[in-house]
Order: sequence, then structure tokens, then C-alpha cells
Amino acid sequence: MKALLGGSPLFRKILASILLASVFFLSLLTVVVYYSNEILENALLTKQTDFELANTIELLERDPQAALPHTASLRIYLASRQSAAPIPDYLLDLDAGVHHDLKIGDKAYHVMVAPYDDDLIYIEYDVTEIERSEDLLDLVLLVAWIVLLVGMFFIARILSRKLSGPIAQLSQELSRINPDQRGIRLGDRFEDDEVGRIAQAFDTYTQKMDDYVQKQIAFAAMASHELRSPLTIVQTSADLIASRHDDPHTRPHLEKIQRASANMANMIHALLAVTRDQPTGGSEQRVALRPLVDEIIDVLHHEISAKRITIDNNLAPDIGIEADRTLLAVVLTNLIKNGVKHGEQSSIRIDMKPPLLSITDSGIGIDEASLQHIFDFGYRGADSQGYGVGLYISKLVCDYLGWGLELLPNPGGGIIARIAFPD
Repeated sequence: MKALLGGSPLFRKILASILLASVFFLSLLTVVVYYSNEILENALLTKQTDFELANTIELLERDPQAALPHTASLRIYLASRQSAAPIPDYLLDLDAGVHHDLKIGDKAYHVMVAPYDDDLIYIEYDVTEIERSEDLLDLVLLVAWIVLLVGMFFIARILSRKLSGPIAQLSQELSRINPDQRGIRLGDRFEDDEVGRIAQAFDTYTQKMDDYVQKQIAFAAMASHELRSPLTIVQTSADLIASRHDDPHTRPHLEKIQRASANMANMIHALLAVTRDQPTGGSEQRVALRPLVDEIIDVLHHEISAKRITIDNNLAPDIGIEADRTLLAVVLTNLIKNGVKHGEQSSIRIDMKPPLLSITDSGIGIDEASLQHIFDFGYRGADSQGYGVGLYISKLVCDYLGWGLELLPNPGGGIIARIAFPD
């Protein structure tokens, strides 16, 4: 069917719709003509036999012994004259009334049987030629139906191509657009019709998107400079103070500053990478997971100790993946920190069964309804005291790097966070 109709799916739908409508209306017209002819023929023959019946009654009233018409196409009989003018047996079996299309051998008759005093009048019309003409008309109708349908097929193809052409062109133009292209405009390629207005609406939308992307790129460039520059000063100053002073009272505060600035630098790197939506390329390297997790645990040491949480890093020393180390650290830090935030005297276990890395905690957990929105920006659970950003950023980074990320209820209480790395 597709090969017969050809063209695009839209073209085939329009063509099929026109053809179905054509078949319906042509069939309806044919049926109307056929039955109109039948009804008209029957009405004319009935009118003619009524006329002959009236003439016969008038003739018999003037002369009861008058000869009745007997021609090639019309024969009239009286039941009382059966002996003088025998009536065919097929007429004697008929009840009073009109009998149309009575088939006797290769002949067709229109017959009226009417009572007259105590007698019966039989009026027989030979309609064989009329029926043959009717059969010829039926054949003509069938041939006309086929010819018109074939003609409608070609007309429908032309109409379908004309109707679907602009939409198909718009579809092709849209499919050829590269998401990285800017300044694409389609409105001037189409006429001022419905499709043209769709193209103009698309142009308006892409113009706004271009402006938005341009602002986003400008913001990323500004953020890269305006955030990193003072952060570098803070890190450098903290390192300088740490190298010149070994005061045990000052050391913890300096380490806090160093950890916070390092986390901030990693977060800026992650946000800028996702915002720019550019391949990580050369920033990927072989990252050993166990040492990285140990570093994160060390950074979170004070929060972990304050909540008396036990962390088991069960990752094998030789397990590693190809990744941007900074982005991976952001994701793992947020997931481990999420377990720390929602735990009190609980445990966190990190396991790896390639390609899945699991972070399982025994904290307060989360209900099924909240899990549906856990990665939404700004979403916070009932007992959360964060800002609803950490998991959102983790999901953005994972999507950006092509990793899978899901959070599941832990049957024993708490949450299981799973990262699916590419094979």
C-alpha cells in the first residue's frame, strides 16, 4: 500500500482520506442513480398499467364482448374468457396487485392483476428490452464508477502533494537544523499561509532561544572570570597562611576555608561545563574511585563525625573509570553528602559492581511520592534543610556526561543512589 501511494506519511494520510471520501461519495451517487432508475421505472410502468386498466374497464362497460389488446408488448386477459383466450399459467398463480420484474424464461414482465365486478383483469407488459437497457445502465454505472475512481486517484495525488508539500518542506528544513546553529530563519521561505505562520512562529521562538543562549554564554564567560578570580585569591591566601603559620587553633579554620574554596571551584567547573554544553574532551582521565571517595570522606569528616555516621568504602583499589575527575567528584560529593544530611548514627556504604556504583545509606529515607521529584530544581523533602540544588546539579552533570542516575528506597531504611557508567 505504501509503495502504491508513495510520498511521505502525511502525503499518504491526505491521499487516503481523499480517496476514502471519493469512494464513499461515488458509491453513494451510483446507488442513488441505480435506485432512482428502479423507482422511476416502476412508477412509470405502474402509471401505464393504471392507464391501460382504466381504458379496459371503459371499453368493457361500453361493450362487454369487446376484443382486448394483444400486441407484442401488451396483452390483456379476462378470467371469464379463459376458454376463448387462454391465460398463461404463470399469470393465474398471481394475486391481485402489481408484480414487477416477473421473470419467465428469458423474458421479463410487468403485470397487474385487478378485480373487475366478479371477474379479474390481467394486464401484462413485456419489459424485456427495458430490463436489458437497465442492465446496460448498470454496466455503464460500474464502468463510470471505476473510471471516476481512477481519475480521482490521480486528482487526489495532485491535491495531496499540493497540500502536504509545504508541510513536508517545513519538516525537512527543521530536520536539517543543527542545534548548535544560530540565526536560523524559515519564515521567508514559505508563503503567507498556515504553514508560513507556523514557520514565522518558529522564527520568533528561535530568536528568543538565540537571545537566551547568547546571554547564557555571556554569563558563563563572566562567571568564569568574576567567580574564579576572587576564589583563586581566597585559595592562594589560605595556602599562604597555612604555609607560614602552624597554630593548632588556626589550622582547622584554614582547612575549612581550603575545603570550601576547593568545593566551590569544583562546583563552578561543573556548572560552567554543563551550561556551556561542550564535550569534556581532554579533561577526561582514568580516575581511581576508591582514593577519590576517600578524599571526599575526608573533606566531609567534620559533618560525618558530628552525626556519628559510619562510612564503609568497599571499592576495590584497582577500580576506575574514564571521566572528568572534577565533575565526578561533584556528583559523588553531593550523593554522599545527601546521605550524611539525612542520617543520624546511621551508616553509608559505597559499592561497585560494574557498571553500577551504589551509595547506600540507612538514614531516614524518602517516600515514593517524593522520589518522583527528587531531581527537580529546588525540591526539598519534608525533613530536608538544604536548598534542593545538590541532587539537581548531580543529575544535570550525569545527563551531560551520559551517565544514569537514580535514587531508590533502601528496603532496610534509607536511600540507594546508583550511578550507571557507560560500559
